[in-house]
This record gives sequence, structure tokens and C-alpha cells, in this order.
Amino acid sequence: MTSHSTLFFTSTVVLLALCCLAYLFLILQKQKQCRQQLQIDGLVKLNTIRKLLTRVQQHRGLSNGVLHGEEDLKPRLKKLADSIDAIQQDIGDNYPGLLAHDRWQAMLDHWQRLAVDCTNLHVRNNLEQHNKLVLNLLYLIDDIAFATKLHKLNNTHSESIQFLWQELLFTAESIAQIRALGTGIAAAKICTRAERIRLSYLCQSLEQSINIQQNQDYHLKISHLLKVIDNEIIITRPTIKAGHFFNIATESIDMILASFDEQLNNVEYKLHISTTENHPS
Repeated sequence: MTSHSTLFFTSTVVLLALCCLAYLFLILQKQKQCRQQLQIDGLVKLNTIRKLLTRVQQHRGLSNGVLHGEEDLKPRLKKLADSIDAIQQDIGDNYPGLLAHDRWQAMLDHWQRLAVDCTNLHVRNNLEQHNKLVLNLLYLIDDIAFATKLHKLNNTHSESIQFLWQELLFTAESIAQIRALGTGIAAAKICTRAERIRLSYLCQSLEQSINIQQNQDYHLKISHLLKVIDNEIIITRPTIKAGHFFNIATESIDMILASFDEQLNNVEYKLHISTTENHPS
């Protein structure tokens, strides 16, 4: 083979190799783009279902107050039920793929029955049914997060954001259960021994969870809630109004959910920026 032929052959091989590398780069870029879009869609979906979860938790607390005799909470309960129906309809319209998910179907069926019967149920059964519904929604959020690869996203501290739905939302749920029990006790104006034991256990678990997270803002707000429970709920004859206690507990939940939303929105913003930079219009 002449030197000219050798040079031609070498050049051809190098050119082919460069073409292969360029093609591989394009494939990887396309895969990255698809993954980022999947994650953006997942974040938006997660945010919407979080709002549904929050309203179902509120429904549990208000319905427990109504079942314990607090008639003033009925208008808020009705408005909340309508809001839950509207969000469910919105999710069904915007995310048709979710309709085939077993947990979503189970949630829809469960809610339709619970929304009609909750004020006719026994107090304990009402709480149990709501607890099951909430837990199903928490598991649904985890399923969606995994399916859309959200666990692979990191926050500003290079930590996986999965703690948002695996820790923060469960902390909010602990407070929501406390809110439901406390609202019922305040409405009934009596705290039974069984309720006192259950509420004390939930408060201890919450305190441990907050200590692990080491967030000073959480400590201040939740310390106030726990003090209200000690002084005005876990006593022989509670005098605090049910609606007032519900609002105090809700402030603590809203604080945690605000942190959840902020961190989720920050990650979504960074994803949008990254997508725009890689694929400018």
C-alpha cells in the first residue's frame, strides 16, 4: 500500500470515528433532553398531587371535628370536599396516563365513598378510612417520583431530593394526624384516656422527627403547637375552639409544605434553565 493510500485509509478511519462520536454525542444529548423533560413533567405532577394530599388531610381533620359535634366546621368541610373533587378532575384531564395507575383508581373509588359517608361513620372508622386514603396518596407520590426519575435529582447541597417526599411529606402527615385528633378532642370538649395516649405518642414521634431534621424554624413553630396540645388539648376539659386548634396545627403543616414547594420549585427552575441552555430556540 502506497503512502498516499495509507493516508487516505487513515483519514477515512478517523473521519468515520469522528462521525460515530458525533452520532453518539447526539444520542446522549437526546436521551438527556428526554430525561429532563420526564423529570420536569414529574415535578409538576408531584406538585399537583401534593395539593390534593393536603386537602384530603384537611378533610380528615374537619370531618373529625364535625363528628365530635362541631357544627361550625360543616361549611368548611363542604367547601373542601368540592375543592378535592375539582383537583381530581383537573389531574384526570391533564394527566390521562395516570388514570390507569392502580393507586390512583383506588384513591378515586375510596374518596367517592368516603366523601358521601364520612359524616355518618363512626369516629374511629372515619379516621382510619382517611388514614388509608392519605397513605395511598403518599405511596402514589413515591411511585410517580420513581417512574419519572426524580430521585436522581439533587438539591443545592448535592443531596437527592427524595427526602422531600420520603421525609418532609411524612412529617407533615404526622402533624396532620395530630391536627385531626386534636380538632376532634376540642370539638367534644373532652379528652379520653385512649386519645391522650395516641396523641402523646404522635407528639413524641413528631418531636423526634423534627430533632433529626435540625431546622430552627420548624422547632419554634412546632414547639408552640406542642405547648398548645399540652396546655389546652391533653387536659380533662379542653376549652380551645376546634376551628382555632385546627388553624394552629395547619400553620405548622403549611410551614413544612412551603419548604417542600420551594425546594421542588428550585429544582424545576434549574432543570428548565439547563434544558434551555442545551437546546436554545
